[in-house]
Amino acid sequence: MKPNLITIVLSTVFSVILWVFVSFSNEYTTSIIVPIEFSDFKEGNTIKSQSTTEASLVLKGEGWALAQITMGPDYTFDISTDSKIGDQQIQIRDVLSQNPWLTPNVQVVRVNPTQIEYSIERINYKTVPIVPNISIGTKNDFGLVSEILIEPDSVRISGPKSIIKKMNAVITKSIVFEELDEEIIQSIELEPIRHITYENNKFMLNFDIQKIVDKSFEEIPVEVIDVPSSRELSLFPSKIKVTVRGGIKMLGTLNPEQIHAYVKFQQAFSDTLGIVDPIIEIPEFTKISNVEPKNLNYIIKQY
Repeated sequence: MKPNLITIVLSTVFSVILWVFVSFSNEYTTSIIVPIEFSDFKEGNTIKSQSTTEASLVLKGEGWALAQITMGPDYTFDISTDSKIGDQQIQIRDVLSQNPWLTPNVQVVRVNPTQIEYSIERINYKTVPIVPNISIGTKNDFGLVSEILIEPDSVRISGPKSIIKKMNAVITKSIVFEELDEEIIQSIELEPIRHITYENNKFMLNFDIQKIVDKSFEEIPVEVIDVPSSRELSLFPSKIKVTVRGGIKMLGTLNPEQIHAYVKFQQAFSDTLGIVDPIIEIPEFTKISNVEPKNLNYIIKQY
């Protein structure tokens, strides 16, 4: 019983192998699309533009030869450039021999496009800042409490002189954050730009998310500034209560000396109602949620 089963299995395997061998020995036609790459630039030159980024080829040949191309590595269609600067054009069929993966066993039946226009320009270099392209969503009662930092914050780029000249910044790849409730530290890359090369494309993104709370500070003195030497400005009351909203960790280290409240003499001098609103300066990434009292009475004395 077992010998018969083994014989059947071996016969089946042999038949399949024979069928594959015979089938792949037949002639077939297939089409492929390959990206175009330019090479052999004269030192200091680079590609500025090209009429297309891909070439479509219809190939004819034995199944074995076509299988090596369609099932092999990712090929590119290589075009060797010369030393000339400016606009140029080339016939695709004239550079087929520059691509050794198109073996003699394969016939190129049709190519599209038949011609490629491209432009060569001198290469240039520039260091530009990096702009984060991110969207931040947080959980309820949480918020951003820091700058959005990229480290390093700039990158050296290279590319065609006319393009580099117009570039003042580069952006990161787009990232959407949702439901955040903690600090983010992660790697980020730059958005690719055709014909532009980045000296480095690994950066660190960092920003802080904290629970947002309120904290009140009593007895904040209100300073009077810009008072002429012959005048005196007195405020009533001279101290206020300021409630600040911000990250829980940030407010935990915030002290009253970091809250600056003041009134300019000109505010009172120009007023017609007998009250002034104090100007309040607080640390970045915090905001004022309440001030008591909001308005101050005043008296101007002249000597």
